[in-house]
Amino acid sequence: MTRKLAAVLVAVAFLGVVLAHADIIGTTDQQVQALADPILDNLLAGLNEGNYQKYSRDFDQTLKESVPEAKFKQVRSQILKKIGQYQSRKYLGFLNQNKFTVALWKGKFSGTASDILIKLVTSKRQNKVVVVGLWFQ
Repeated sequence: MTRKLAAVLVAVAFLGVVLAHADIIGTTDQQVQALADPILDNLLAGLNEGNYQKYSRDFDQTLKESVPEAKFKQVRSQILKKIGQYQSRKYLGFLNQNKFTVALWKGKFSGTASDILIKLVTSKRQNKVVVVGLWFQ
């Protein structure tokens, strides 16, 4: 029981350190879009090309560990099968939640006539914007 409690306390302390060094990337649509668009451009180009280095370039360390190259190939295959290749997008806006910024786009992909919501979760750490989450819905 004591080990479990110690592990929980270490995890909480680690999260506190991560959040203490994290921050939102902007407070206006112009600020957020100016920082998030180039990151998403690169990420989506890497997805279309099957280029893991390009796709994951701006991932934080935790996301890189969660999505290694082998997992990227698997996820990419599923995305291509389900919605096709990325074609275009329109910026919708953003949310600042705690120390994270969630940027939203309406995306068009080659394999579906439906709109796809692209959610890019970012955070500023040591003056660098990093990706901590990505969803296609």
